[in-house]
Amino acid sequence: MKKLILSFAILLTVFSTAFANIPEAHNQNAVASFRKDFKTASEVKWSETTHYFRACFMLNNKIQYAYYDVQGNLVGLVQHVLTTTLPQVLQDQIKKEYAGYWVTELFQVNFEDGTNYYIQLKNADETIVLTTDGFDQWHVYSKNKNCQENL
Repeated sequence: MKKLILSFAILLTVFSTAFANIPEAHNQNAVASFRKDFKTASEVKWSETTHYFRACFMLNNKIQYAYYDVQGNLVGLVQHVLTTTLPQVLQDQIKKEYAGYWVTELFQVNFEDGTNYYIQLKNADETIVLTTDGFDQWHVYSKNKNCQENL
């Protein structure tokens, strides 16, 4: 259940652009854990989801997102990745089953018990979000028709 809630929170926050600074008094546990876990991180910005605190930061020239619970436990680490870094079986499935789509978002989520990927694909008619439960197969997370405006 924790993984499902975190996955939903990640989708909402990664596919959005709003960042809010949260007073440290509200997330002292998360801030203390973050400073311990990511000593060399820079450009840290904090925001809050329904159940988690999120730190957006730079580490090794990559933007990453760390999610902490109220006790200050790291529950997930998110970073955008390139399609070429996906396991070959996932790359092949995208090429075969979604050849008419382009990738608009792709990120990797590292949990304590494994890694999941989320990819957003678009074509002229629809937007699809796929997810994995590991490294072997994509599953449809959501599918929406694109808005068609009359010209």
